[in-house]
Amino acid sequence: MSVTEPVPNVINFTVRPQASGQWRVCEEGFEKSIAEFDNSESAEQYALRLAASKANWKVDVYDAGGSLVGTYNSEDDAMPKPAIE
Repeated sequence: MSVTEPVPNVINFTVRPQASGQWRVCEEGFEKSIAEFDNSESAEQYALRLAASKANWKVDVYDAGGSLVGTYNSEDDAMPKPAIE
């Protein structure tokens, strides 16, 4: 598979803030949150644990302003990931 070919069956997760101050973990294609947390770190940890249970995955993390601040994926083992507690 070349670098430009998409990886089949990638499960995409996002970690985003809500207007309420909560942080939500969502799976692409679904409107409802999988889980909600009081802080971004807990939401990110949960999303990474959930993603790790899938064969091909990607997690996009957004900051409180809605800007993309990190992307983790199953294809990039060299990319540093936060420690999962």
